[in-house]
Amino acid sequence: MIPIKIHTQPDDSTCGPTSLHAVYRYFKDPIPLSEVIKEVPSLDEGGTLEVLLACHALKRGYRARIYTYNMFIFDPTWVKLSNEEIILKLEEQLQYKKGSKFHRATHAYIEFLRLGGELRCQDLTKQLLREYFEQGIPLLTGLSATYLYQSAREFGDEEGNSVYDDVRGLPMGHFVVLCGFGEDQKCIVVADPYRENPYFKDNYYEVKASHLINSIMLGMATFDANLLAIQPPIKEPLLD
Repeated sequence: MIPIKIHTQPDDSTCGPTSLHAVYRYFKDPIPLSEVIKEVPSLDEGGTLEVLLACHALKRGYRARIYTYNMFIFDPTWVKLSNEEIILKLEEQLQYKKGSKFHRATHAYIEFLRLGGELRCQDLTKQLLREYFEQGIPLLTGLSATYLYQSAREFGDEEGNSVYDDVRGLPMGHFVVLCGFGEDQKCIVVADPYRENPYFKDNYYEVKASHLINSIMLGMATFDANLLAIQPPIKEPLLD
């Protein structure tokens, strides 16, 4: 198992920067959590996007690769296009599709690609995860907290707190770090910045790989459904 040490997120909207900080910490990057939280852009409705975390890493000199399953943003036929060609497609798409979050995500992906980030669209399997874990590379993922925890959906109250409500609530996104396989190889070890999560009630736990993969794919509901692999700048290329 990859020895990830993760802090508990300071509030309901900082799971992304807290997860990113845990990866930085693993690579012995001394940046404090408070600085990561300050520097990572947040959305108007709270929280952030995985691509914004990736851009932060790229600006710090890391290499970053995103495996995306977000069909809101990307068409599957773009998979073999160059970064420049994908940028042109994204810019053209903006002329036809509306929504503030859609536009925010699109501009973030354009920045990610211009910064040299790598984009992949590959089946999400245990073997893909294993290839990274065997190289000691943790994976930061955006997923559906609602499905992962099997909890009621949520809505924000007047004070900005997240409230569980199975009728009024909406599916909620979340960020965690994947650290490796459990002893039986059927479960994935998760480092979760939300210690008071309703299902596991801990920062570290194991979850069945099939359940985790479904949770990641359902992250599309909140504009994620991604895996992010970041590594310090070294000569060897990221895994293919």
